[in-house]
Amino acid sequence: MKVTMVAAPFGQQGQMHIHCRRYLRLLQLAGCSVALFEHSGAASPDIADVEHYKYPRRMRRLDGLISSRALSFIHKRRLQPLLRAAQADVFHVQWMDDRVLDMSLAGGRPLVATAWGSDLNVPLAAPESDPGRKRLGAALRALDLLVVDCEDIVDTARTLAGVDIPSAMLPIGIDTQLFRPDLSTQRQQWRRQLNIESDAVVYLSARQLGAIYRPVEIIRAFASMPATVLNKSYLIVRTFGHSVGTSLPELHRLTKELGIAPRVRWVGGMAYEEQPALFAAADLAVNFPEMDAFPVTILECLACGIPVLTNRLKAYESHGVASYLTFTAADSIAELAATMATAFTHLKALQARAADGRAHAVQHFDERISAAHLRAIYESLLARLELSATQAV
Repeated sequence: MKVTMVAAPFGQQGQMHIHCRRYLRLLQLAGCSVALFEHSGAASPDIADVEHYKYPRRMRRLDGLISSRALSFIHKRRLQPLLRAAQADVFHVQWMDDRVLDMSLAGGRPLVATAWGSDLNVPLAAPESDPGRKRLGAALRALDLLVVDCEDIVDTARTLAGVDIPSAMLPIGIDTQLFRPDLSTQRQQWRRQLNIESDAVVYLSARQLGAIYRPVEIIRAFASMPATVLNKSYLIVRTFGHSVGTSLPELHRLTKELGIAPRVRWVGGMAYEEQPALFAAADLAVNFPEMDAFPVTILECLACGIPVLTNRLKAYESHGVASYLTFTAADSIAELAATMATAFTHLKALQARAADGRAHAVQHFDERISAAHLRAIYESLLARLELSATQAV
């Protein structure tokens, strides 16, 4: 089976986004040959056995001068030769946006897209008359299949499209042999590098820096813990990814204003393979987003045996992980601070529960399991479309 994967149009420093790289690995583990449509068009040296195509730049300067639909028809002429060259069995777009309509108009079928979460959740907050929301609804209706990681996103897609969208559930999966709990040497190395005592309790804010993940609230909650806890704790804040609505210098100033700057550490982007070592340096993960799908970060933490403290969102009710998470009593800074302080006192019990979470992650979310599931999703889709074509004759 050959799959054309259209990578998301954003990444770090010209590199393909890590979620796309993970999906590419799933495709290869599933035994699929891959034609990769990427906006940079550059063949990364560490991506082997993939046909590379440069996804044509959408002519944004014409936005507002002509309709988005007309722009898509212009764009399809640039896409069609690429689709003919790829000769794929399935066309799979990462991240829901105008590219889904473009691929549909260019004849990329069967057409599959993976929704990442905010690509649907953010438009849902816009008025129904919003042009961007309308375009997204049209893109959803153009799909043969939408791949999601939680039931919550299925409901969101239905609301945006106005109709039921054929969907399949697939958490992206992780390498549970890479993300594992027995990394004591790496733990010590990171703590020395960050100047953190070996007996301190470390909280990790592992999500991206954007305001949607509420780093300000996490910092304020950390600062609000009782002094007896705070003085024996540190907070590691990740600073990778998009920073929409957030300013790193402002976060630095906030920690100084709150008097906790000496107890906060900042860690930027790193290779996917290096992340488990950083996770090993932490004792507790703090997750507090404004909105979310089902985050792979939670799976990574569970696979490393790290307890996760989080607000309660509907997406987290999926896949049986809720019993391994520690939820705040309410979605507030005060309740997050209380949960963090309580976790400090009950750390050993939470770590024991996280060990069970590790077993759950290995059983259900290892990337090899996800890869097999992804291939089964494609095969089911092709069989369904073939049956429909036969019945129509």
